[in-house]
Amino acid sequence: MRILLEALQAGRLFELTETSKRGAFEFLGRVLEAIPEIPDDSGVVEAMQAREASGNTAIAPGVACPHARVEGITADIYCALGWSKEGIDYEAGDGQRVHLMVAYWIPDCQRVGFLKEMSGLAKAIMSSGGIESIRGCETLGEVRHRLLDWVTVVLSNDSGPEARARMLRLSEKMNERDAGPGTSAS
Repeated sequence: MRILLEALQAGRLFELTETSKRGAFEFLGRVLEAIPEIPDDSGVVEAMQAREASGNTAIAPGVACPHARVEGITADIYCALGWSKEGIDYEAGDGQRVHLMVAYWIPDCQRVGFLKEMSGLAKAIMSSGGIESIRGCETLGEVRHRLLDWVTVVLSNDSGPEARARMLRLSEKMNERDAGPGTSAS
């Protein structure tokens, strides 16, 4: 969940206006490609689509994790999140629409890190009662707060004071952003 938290801190949570799976891949893939640490020629969108062709990446009712694995690069994992109030027809085995997409860019050397991230995400989904808390959100701000709840559940069991300190920094940063320029978030 550290990677998801870092994405929230970096402002990589977006409302998806695309209603198609392909359109959502395009959008989130381009967001990932815009991250300066990801090489320009990494082909994120194409790699996500190729991975999806080999098997659907819906991981729970209403949640999908499309991802692009890249070889020959030593780097960190990055993610971008997309929320759709109406949901996207993801062609998932359960037939449910996806409301949360967490798209990952994964260097091959980070397979274990990705598995830990996915384990944390699954734990958060199960302990929070699933997508219901996010499906009912009306604004992107509400989604962000629900996701922070998910992160808190996992990280509070993970690393104690360090996780809480990160959450406090993120909360402060989000309060400043919500208050807007020239106002106080007190």
